[in-house]
Amino acid sequence: MAQYLTYAQYQEWGGTLEESAFNLAEIKARARIDALTMGRVKTMQTVPEQVQAAMMEIITVDGTYSASAQAAAPVAASFTTDGYSESYGSAESRTATIEKQLTASILTLLDGVVDDHGTPLTFAGVPTAHDPWPGVWIP
Repeated sequence: MAQYLTYAQYQEWGGTLEESAFNLAEIKARARIDALTMGRVKTMQTVPEQVQAAMMEIITVDGTYSASAQAAAPVAASFTTDGYSESYGSAESRTATIEKQLTASILTLLDGVVDDHGTPLTFAGVPTAHDPWPGVWIP
């Protein structure tokens, strides 16, 4: 399976991961894109720039805010300076919020982008004669 974002592109766009870490992150990000696009990007001749930008965002956010990243370097949920108090909250609640925001951001990036057959990448509606499901035809 071809990558949707190459390591060279990732570096050009400011990515800082080592290549081995990037390769794993790219696989995870590609799976997320495939889930949101019903696998439409897999069959495209050229990966659209918007998909590459979404990949970049997923890799960046996952590296900073994933559950494993938060366990290694927790983000303070609140902080008081005078009497010095820190609160970290639960990683699960932060992760759920970040997941929702990331999915919304990806869908915004992919809005209006179509595959090689003219079907919007994020289309999840009723099939048509133009884009039927296997064995199904709707006039």
